[in-house]
Parts: sequence; C-alpha cells; structure tokens
Amino acid sequence: MNPSNLSGYWFPPGSAARTPARLELDRRHFTLHRDGMAALEGDGCQLIVSDRIGNIARTLILPDHSVFETRDNDTVDTWLQHTSHRDRTSQHRHQLESRWRWILAALLVTVVLGFVTVSQGMPWASERIARALPPALNETIAARTLETMDELMLQPTRLTQAKQDELTRRFEQKLLPLQHEPFRYRLHFRHYPQVPNAFALPSGDIVVTDALVKLVRNPEELDAVLLHEIGHVVNRHGLRQVLQTSFMTVALIMVTGDVTILQDWGLALPVFLLQSHYSRRFETEADQFAFERMLEAGIDPGHFAGIIGRMTRTELADPARNDVQNTRRQQRERSLEYLRSHPATDRRMKKALEYSRRFRAGQAE
Repeated sequence: MNPSNLSGYWFPPGSAARTPARLELDRRHFTLHRDGMAALEGDGCQLIVSDRIGNIARTLILPDHSVFETRDNDTVDTWLQHTSHRDRTSQHRHQLESRWRWILAALLVTVVLGFVTVSQGMPWASERIARALPPALNETIAARTLETMDELMLQPTRLTQAKQDELTRRFEQKLLPLQHEPFRYRLHFRHYPQVPNAFALPSGDIVVTDALVKLVRNPEELDAVLLHEIGHVVNRHGLRQVLQTSFMTVALIMVTGDVTILQDWGLALPVFLLQSHYSRRFETEADQFAFERMLEAGIDPGHFAGIIGRMTRTELADPARNDVQNTRRQQRERSLEYLRSHPATDRRMKKALEYSRRFRAGQAE
C-alpha cells in the first residue's frame, strides 16, 4: 500500500485553536507534519478514527490526545480498508447507510420488529409480570384506586342495607365457591348516576353501580356480570393493562426523547387504538371465563346476553332524542367498532347464546 496523505487541521490537546497540517499514513504507521516538519509519529493502530457520516469532516485522535481533522473521507476509508485497524468496520456502516435499498430494508425490519414487540411482546411480558406480582401488591393498588374514584367520581350507594346484604349473600354463596384463585373477592356498591356498570380492581374488589342493580331483571343476570368481572381479576387484566400502557409510554419517550409527546394526537391516537385492541382481547377472555363458570354453576349464559344488551341500549340511548335519532346513533357507534374498548355487543350476545344452547342441551339430557 502506498502512503496516504491527508490534508486538514491539527488541534492541540484541549484547545480549539487549529493549525494547517498534513497526516501521512501507511499500513502500520502515521506521521503528522506541521509547518513542513514531522511533529509526531507512531503506530497507526493507536489512532482513534471517527465514524463516517456523509461528507462531514472526519476526526482522528492521536496518541497525545491532539486531534487531526480532514474532509478527505475517501482516503481515510481506503487506508482503513488496507489495515487491521479496529475502526475499519465503520466504512461498512457508511456503505449501508448510503444505499437506499439497505435503508428501506432496515426500515421494514424495524417496523416489523416494532409491530411484533407491541402486538406480541408487550402482552406476553405484561402477563408474566402481572402473574408474578404478589396478591398483597394488588390489594394496595386497588385500595388507592378505589379511594381516588370515591373522591372524584363515585357517590355512596343509595341501595338499602337489606338489598346490599341480599346481593352480597348470593355472591358469596353462589359464585365464590367456584373460585380457586388466591384473591379475596368483595362487593362494593356505589352510586354513579345513569351508568349501569360494574368493574373489578386487581385485588378482587368488585364495584357495582346502583343503576346496574336496578337494570337487572333477575339474580342470574347480575351473576353473569359478576362472573365476567371475576374473569378480569383471574386473568390479571387490570395490572396487565397498566403495564402495557406503561410500556407504550416508556417506548414513546425513548424514541422521541419528549415526555410530553402524548399530547401530540399524531402519536396519542395510535396508542389509544392499540390499548383499545388490548381491552377488547381482555373483554373476550373475561366473557369466556364467565360462560364456563355459568355452565359450572348451573346458570344459563343466555342471561349474559340479556343484561349486556340492555346495558348497551341504556348507554347509547339519550332521553333528549327520539327513537329514530337514537337508532342512528347506535348505528354510528357500531361503525366505529375499532375505537370501542369492548367487543361488539352483537358478537358477545351471539357467543353467550351459543353457550346457552349448550346449557339447555345439557339440561335436556
């Protein structure tokens, strides 16, 4: 290999003052020339060569910590190619970064890996972590969550104590004997105007609104809803949802470097859609759990179809609108199914009725 000559500037150690200089390189040695004289020489492998980024000036750090800067990137790459220098691989990275087909391939691989991580990796990791956490932690989280909701959203129940005792007694005698998981299930009744609903906290605490109690037509319908909520607890859906949301938030911050990035709807909307998908998956799992337990308890799963149908109609109905307007609103809600946190009500009812036919067939035998 013939000696290579680089023209550039030399910077003394710890100084921004530059001096025109020339760096002579051969396969093993380097010689720095300043003011027409050799100022420094040594082993070429001792040079620290910066990566090539486009046509930006390259820096070579000399053994005395002074710096030589040059824009002759091609000569530096040629010299590296013919030596055993540790930085010789940097030229390969530059070649990859300079070719569109490799850039597109890298982008495609990144997108695929990102999709697999988000759609498969995060749910898998969140489930493993949620199941590994002790029940005591679930109870701590649930207690604080319920306190916050009581302060901000929920009101004390308006059900009579006798009614609360009746529902709790049935819950403990009819449903709890079916459960074998390390959770302490407890019913809580709250008033939340015009919202018939129930939700489960990770500890096994289940909150039932007064509006739901008034909406059910028989005890079996409330049993169906409570078994569905128990399914959320058993499958650790609450903790898994929190973990997945945390993973997504941390990932976005790592990519963008901006803690406030979620305020940008361009990124917040995909996160919302993704979390909506996870929620539908959880709801389907909880439905399946409820149907299996209802068969085990001798309860017709058809009651589940009845109550969720009325819950949905109550949710979508607006007393200020006429029947035609409410029907159009329901159709518009169905057209936005992907944005809903729950699976389509029609599908859930259909699945419940399939289990109902199994139940009746078993009763007829």
